[in-house]
Amino acid sequence: METVETKPDTNPAPISQVKSPGASERSFVEALVDPVNIFASPQEVVDHPWFSDEEKRTILLSWARDELVIEQVAGRVMPELQVKSRIDAVIEALALFDPPAAGEYLSAVQAIRGNRKRARRSLPH
Repeated sequence: METVETKPDTNPAPISQVKSPGASERSFVEALVDPVNIFASPQEVVDHPWFSDEEKRTILLSWARDELVIEQVAGRVMPELQVKSRIDAVIEALALFDPPAAGEYLSAVQAIRGNRKRARRSLPH
């Protein structure tokens, strides 16, 4: 008997085109670990057809944490740098599933951005 080896699909369909989980669909764990490379936007998490609301909430919390780190590091290392962060869109999406957590992240972002503005004003020109 001859066996045939098949390769998994290395180019999965975009999340927005997937109607049910399949071999090419990214897993919840992959989405949790690296949401920015799995989803084109936080809205794709919200609209995902088969993740539960709790899974969506967890993915968005992970994404918010990652974006907050980007904001924080950029603010400390290079306060004059205009960071391209998706934190605002992530917080907006998170608010649909966990308003208190979204509020806490929003407060943290405002504090970081306020510190960055103060640091920019104190830089020598």
